[in-house]
Amino acid sequence: MARRKKAFSGKVNDVDLRLMRVFKAVIECGGLSAAQTELGVGRSTISRQISDLETRLGLRLCHRGRSGFYLTQQGRQAIEYIDKFLISTEDFASGIASISNQMVGNLEIGMIDFTMSDIKNPLISAMQKFQEIAPDVSINLMTGSPNEVERGIIDGKLHIGIIPDYQRHPSLDYLTLYDEDVGLFCGGQHPLAKAIAQSVPLTPEVIYKHKLVHRAYFESEPLRQRKQKFPVGSTVYQTEAVLALVRSGVYLGYFPRHCQDLMRGEFFELLPDVFGYSTPICALWRADRKHSLILQDFLHLLSQERPAP
Repeated sequence: MARRKKAFSGKVNDVDLRLMRVFKAVIECGGLSAAQTELGVGRSTISRQISDLETRLGLRLCHRGRSGFYLTQQGRQAIEYIDKFLISTEDFASGIASISNQMVGNLEIGMIDFTMSDIKNPLISAMQKFQEIAPDVSINLMTGSPNEVERGIIDGKLHIGIIPDYQRHPSLDYLTLYDEDVGLFCGGQHPLAKAIAQSVPLTPEVIYKHKLVHRAYFESEPLRQRKQKFPVGSTVYQTEAVLALVRSGVYLGYFPRHCQDLMRGEFFELLPDVFGYSTPICALWRADRKHSLILQDFLHLLSQERPAP
């Protein structure tokens, strides 16, 4: 008869926390081999650490071997609680530090790509000033689609997100930072660019005949209405992919005007008065994290560093 695993005692120590973080890292990396670089230890060590966690929890968390890495049903349930527990420990540490007016820990920020090149974005100056008042806080940045950033905020993996103001979630708070100017562009080898070079007048009807790069995630209703008149040429998530496809001369694409400044002469904006628009860029965070001194101070700096209206 198989020996029954010892039930979890309910007590958690520093070793348990470290083992949980290892397990979470393996899941995020997609397996033991991929996690070696992230964790800085070998596959056998990682496997032993997961075994230790399984023993501590009294659960079989995953299968690992020649057939690959995959979670058991118990593992899929456990990682949800492990995620919540790790987030709560971080919030606890930040909360205790705030009582004594000490700021230590991490600040996790998510944003869409190609926002830092916009001089109106207050994030860089806010980070610089925050480092002066909170040198012991590490700021970590990630980029993703608006949906990914928003999900990271809701799940608690991110403290602050910076994305277009395309929808509002009732559990989140929002702060408008600045307006991003967006235009419709073609690349230098596109037929419309050649028409511009030959001073051929363009009309919206002519432009609507050409294929457009679309985004693979939910966008605001006004933007969807703008795009629905174009044939779909390609579907992507990142602005960098839009730039590459437009630069190829095959498709048209919407992207922020400040991106054009990075590669001047390779893109041509089409009828700015017709197709151009501005969209609010906002910071968002979970409403129940307002007590965090780190979050409060950083949001205050973001608000101060916003461009004047």
